[in-house]
Amino acid sequence: MVRNKKLLLLFFSILVFIISCETYTYKGKKYTYNKRNPYPNMEILKYNNRLAYNFPNKKSDKLIIHTEGSGFESVLGVNENGIWSQVGYCTQTLQELRSKYTFLILEKLNRQPGKVYSEDMEDRANYTAENLLTGYVETVDCYLAEHNFSSIILIGTSEGAMLLPLLYEKMKDKNKVIAMISISFGGLSMYESYNILNTARTGIYPQNWLDMFSDILKTFNPKNGKFPNSYEENYYDLTYRWFNSFSRIRPFDYYKNINIPILFVHGMDDYNIPFESTAYIQENLPDKPFQYQYYKWDHQPRTNPDIIQFRKNLAYWIIQVSK
Repeated sequence: MVRNKKLLLLFFSILVFIISCETYTYKGKKYTYNKRNPYPNMEILKYNNRLAYNFPNKKSDKLIIHTEGSGFESVLGVNENGIWSQVGYCTQTLQELRSKYTFLILEKLNRQPGKVYSEDMEDRANYTAENLLTGYVETVDCYLAEHNFSSIILIGTSEGAMLLPLLYEKMKDKNKVIAMISISFGGLSMYESYNILNTARTGIYPQNWLDMFSDILKTFNPKNGKFPNSYEENYYDLTYRWFNSFSRIRPFDYYKNINIPILFVHGMDDYNIPFESTAYIQENLPDKPFQYQYYKWDHQPRTNPDIIQFRKNLAYWIIQVSK
């Protein structure tokens, strides 16, 4: 039986910044968003049929590598008739830091800038943690074989944050990685996180959300011998194969063996991955060189003041750790 589950909440959306105005004033300073070209001077690189977006800075030998959250869109966002209606987290760090760092943004699978792949059966079939991580590692290793940097900072958002310590573990030049930033995921697996949301948020969340968490917990219980692995139908706006691939990855098990500075960022009202997932790391790895920032937003900042404050805090931390 085909189960077409409509979206109840947007899991791990990369397209968090839907810009309503082109110019915004924050604390007396104007911030401008160019809907036609939010990624100026971008170089498109190709490695084994996978793309990466390079923003070179000839004055700096420092690199930031960014992995985005889940979804069937290009990691850059959605471009409709020449207008970028939605963009990813990477636009925020780019606007703050591109004058000081080179940026490399990793694209997923075989996707193209600004395109949507929700109806692409090949993309749906290949969208797994294993394929995504393999592509990320190959791209990073190829890029670093061609470019020399004194230091590297890895940033992961949501799904990208889930894979962040795995990328660090598998990349060849990890000795040059001086720090990482994990945004909106933490250390627990998705399965563990949904169990928290399904129990600790009773009476707070709408019942249909709790029903969704309960269904996912039942379907992908680690005690089950087999898990659904189809990709033709929608399952909470993703696929059974996606959940089967991602739901049991537990970043905490990798962070135990990492000893470089890491900044963990989480919204206190996150309804996709609860802040307890990050607090779990803070409580159980107290001696690590890790730092934590908790905000009064959900899975991502929603208002312009929150966006600007978030990215400024992020930029300050990056600059300090790079000294």
